[in-house]
Amino acid sequence: MNHDLFSFLPLFLKAAALTIWLSWLALMIGAVAGGFVALARTSRWLPLRVLALLFVEFFRSIPILIVLFFAYFGLPVMFGVDISTFTAATLALALHATATMSEVMRAGIESVGRGQWEAAQSSGMTFAQTMRHVVGPQALKVVLPPSVGVYVTTLKESSLASIIGYIELTKTGLLVRESTGGSFAPLLLLGVLYFLINYGISLAGGVLERRYNVGTKLVLAGGGL
Repeated sequence: MNHDLFSFLPLFLKAAALTIWLSWLALMIGAVAGGFVALARTSRWLPLRVLALLFVEFFRSIPILIVLFFAYFGLPVMFGVDISTFTAATLALALHATATMSEVMRAGIESVGRGQWEAAQSSGMTFAQTMRHVVGPQALKVVLPPSVGVYVTTLKESSLASIIGYIELTKTGLLVRESTGGSFAPLLLLGVLYFLINYGISLAGGVLERRYNVGTKLVLAGGGL
């Protein structure tokens, strides 16, 4: 790593912030939309369960790169609208995150015993109150650990946005590599930054798990098997 590369460090840091923002936004959209899909997957109405299942399996089966190309090149042709690289990348990542998060949330919802649902309903709680006060807090302990993994995956997948020209971390590294004569140092710096970001996310996830006592619950659950 030479002096010239350090002069590009502000660009790398700005690109890292854009990468974190892009992946975080996609995860938040995926978490909200995934919650609705998870409820549809656990619905008693068969057509709704089938539609939700088709959505999940479709977006989990096709490469995210295809979704990204469709969002950036296909939507403008079909609907005559301009799609920015940021919008296309957010949409593609969010759709993939929705499919993944819906399965995580479904597992969390189904981890709550049916008896607690019935007890909440017999006490007069509405569906929203049951989700907020009974099911949600218990499901969160199941949902939280895999959600950290989904975010790490989404952040790494955000590097595909560089293919359509979005200037995130990977694209910045490739541009700097070209401007510095194709040296290896920008790629090394890219690897270090991705490691630091994802390691930080893992540490933050560990703090949240300890705060919500997830580890203890998992150990107790495992001990009962």
